[in-house]
Amino acid sequence: MTDKLFDLSGRVALITGSSQGLGEATARVLAEHGAHVIISSRKQDACEAVAAGFRDRGLSAEGFACNIGHQEAIDGIYEHLANSHGRLDILVNNAVLSPWRTIEDTDRPLLLKALETNVAGYWYMSTGAVKLMKAQGKGSIINISSLAAIRPTMMLALYSTFKTALDGMARSFALEFGPFGIRANNILPGLFDTSLADAFTPEQKREAEAKTPLRRLGDPSEIGHAVLFLASDASAYITGTSLVVDGGRVLLN
Repeated sequence: MTDKLFDLSGRVALITGSSQGLGEATARVLAEHGAHVIISSRKQDACEAVAAGFRDRGLSAEGFACNIGHQEAIDGIYEHLANSHGRLDILVNNAVLSPWRTIEDTDRPLLLKALETNVAGYWYMSTGAVKLMKAQGKGSIINISSLAAIRPTMMLALYSTFKTALDGMARSFALEFGPFGIRANNILPGLFDTSLADAFTPEQKREAEAKTPLRRLGDPSEIGHAVLFLASDASAYITGTSLVVDGGRVLLN
């Protein structure tokens, strides 16, 4: 019974920003549980390289580039989904633009560029998903937010601000599209052992681990497991919520 709850066989999953990092790890977990995964990021060669690696392992995957900051690109990937698959069961909004800038140095062009990706991109990827999911009477939308949504980070004010907006977005989509069997939830990751952590000095890494009750950085696959839960029938009665996956970091100053 437990295995059946997490079985994604026959389902189509689209994961944005999945040519590396948490997105790639998430796509791998979903594929390992039976989903056909669409690897998506801005560059087609990067998407196809990851998808080919998955296929070499016997997993079902394809690569399709999409810059979610551009509406025409969003329209293109949903046209492909409609024509090639006729469905979408799982959308994982993971792609992000995170400028490193003080608030006073954040000019309007940068703000609008970040807004296009981090809010408008998630919004229109989600509305595109809804059109397919309504027809099948079921679907799961999962936004990868951040612990920064509840604990802002210096130099990442835009990132923190727009991640906070995803809370209202998930709740609104959950309310409006729940009657169609569509669920919407957020995941708030803490610090994970991805390429971003490579910038840490050994001292900085030890400090980060010391500020986490579990005393380690997260493994990227652990975000994949959280996504798997929210994508699967195991969470069939969960919508409009935010799941913090941070090793308890939010508990400490």
